[in-house]
Amino acid sequence: MEDPTLQIAAIQLVSEANIASNLASVEKLLKQAKLAGAQLAVLPENVLTFGQQQSFDRQAQMAWLKWFSAQAQQQKMWIVAGSMPLQAFEISQGGSLSDLQWSEAASLPYATSVVFNSNGAIEGVYRKIHLFDAQVNDATARYRESEQFCAGGEPAVIETPWGKMGLGICYDLRFPEYFRLLRQRGADFVVLPSAFTYATGAAHWEILLRARAIENQSHVIGVNQGGEHKGGRSTWGDSMIVDPWGDVLARVGDAVPTKDSQLGEHIVIAQMDLASQRALRERMPSAQHQKFFI
Repeated sequence: MEDPTLQIAAIQLVSEANIASNLASVEKLLKQAKLAGAQLAVLPENVLTFGQQQSFDRQAQMAWLKWFSAQAQQQKMWIVAGSMPLQAFEISQGGSLSDLQWSEAASLPYATSVVFNSNGAIEGVYRKIHLFDAQVNDATARYRESEQFCAGGEPAVIETPWGKMGLGICYDLRFPEYFRLLRQRGADFVVLPSAFTYATGAAHWEILLRARAIENQSHVIGVNQGGEHKGGRSTWGDSMIVDPWGDVLARVGDAVPTKDSQLGEHIVIAQMDLASQRALRERMPSAQHQKFFI
């Protein structure tokens, strides 16, 4: 059977604390992505609540899910809704929002990616496993995601019409073992909603994306926040789509990003050739040659 091709859109944002404004930006860019032929759109980390520290009740969380479901239906497009602060829930058979089973509210939410199909049903979720607790040489300096979120514990690989999609979020990129596990579970491509800081993105964003793609012979879609946010936060941007050979198929920034060339709202679109990816894995079956396992 011939491998399907996938036209994928990485939608870069500069989200702020105003949820209504963020929703308006997302809606505008989803429509543009659909007009450009995208079949699957991926949004960045903290897509609706960048800079927010407060908790959101279940009613607000449910309203976000319903909104993204409606967008997927209207655009007839799969959507990876970046990450949002959500309490844990179980997906019903068929992915209907009306039948979600919410768990008892934990003290903190999870940083959660939610995948909607083109009918608006939820196909799967991923709750960020690696939380960013670090010191960075920037204006914020101290990052402590563990003070805002619970850590997830289960990798996510989701069936799509184009193959199996692995999910990660931002800081997961620094852990090659996680990406190897996604490959072992059958991932054909990996999406990575992110909000890399300007300092760490300038140093490591591209090289890590390309390394994870090469190591696992997988397409990797890195979708970043990119710009100056209220409160002094700066994110790197330069969202890009990398093929299994490590070549950058499309990106926001220049080949060598200059100051501000990689920032702002953008849509990056590329066609993923999964037949060529499969052929590469057959010619160079490195996954079968692995000798050491953790």
